[in-house]
Amino acid sequence: MSQFSLARDLFRWYLRSFPLRDGKARLYHRLKDLLRPRDNPVTLTLTRGFALCLDLDDPEQNRLYFYGDYDERREADLISRVLDPGEVFWDVGANLGFFTLLAAACVRETGVVVALEPAPRAWEQLQRNLSLNPFRKVLTFRVAASDREGTATLHFSPRGADGGANLYGALPGQSGRLEVATLPLDTLRQREGLPYPHFLKVDVEGAEYAALKGARDLLASGRPLLLVELKQERMQAGGWAGRHLEDYLRGFGYRPAGVQRRRWQALPKVEAARGRNILWWQPDDPRHREKAARIPILGG
Repeated sequence: MSQFSLARDLFRWYLRSFPLRDGKARLYHRLKDLLRPRDNPVTLTLTRGFALCLDLDDPEQNRLYFYGDYDERREADLISRVLDPGEVFWDVGANLGFFTLLAAACVRETGVVVALEPAPRAWEQLQRNLSLNPFRKVLTFRVAASDREGTATLHFSPRGADGGANLYGALPGQSGRLEVATLPLDTLRQREGLPYPHFLKVDVEGAEYAALKGARDLLASGRPLLLVELKQERMQAGGWAGRHLEDYLRGFGYRPAGVQRRRWQALPKVEAARGRNILWWQPDDPRHREKAARIPILGG
């Protein structure tokens, strides 16, 4: 093993295993370019039970390579705790497939994972990552979730699996534009004969409200747990606010929870959330209460 490889392995061990967090981010930004592998892309097997092919030119994927886990690790821990073998997970906005594959590892061969991703580079990387793993009950659809069937312009970066690809306007570096199909989740389920989800994750860069408005039957009949990303600037671009989504979901019996001081806590209002990912659950549903106890949700 070369000194370069040894230094890189020690640095990765430090980022992944050393208990103190102070200074890690600063040191990572100083050394990440110096110590990154010369080969790109690289394949990484994660301790969560699946492998990913990573493009190290992508900042998020480069960080995943060094830290050995996604930056949304509390959300990943939540999914690992509540998903059981044989259950169904829908990943709306799958990107390169981290949560798709995490769910597949949890539900195993008796469960089903449904993944939606319209962005071209992300779709290619999602398919590549699925091919690296043994999971066979992962159904993928190259479509954007919405409240109506049609087409829309997707803005994305042509340089990688752009996690910020969106339907509302180009961000810096997003020179790519593509007309993509849009489809309500209820229509997709009925047309493809898909099972209702036990857990529905929605991360579609400002189109979350539209996606869930197109999922009325999914919410009413399937009653899944929901994990929904809410970014203020993306919601504004989409012409809605967190309170609109909250009013809509409360009509189905959902209540919000978010990460506060590193633990999931019930929220009086979605505006009280400190993080961008909100867990929506139904306190009156015995199945939801049992799942919430595993997390746990404090104050729920």
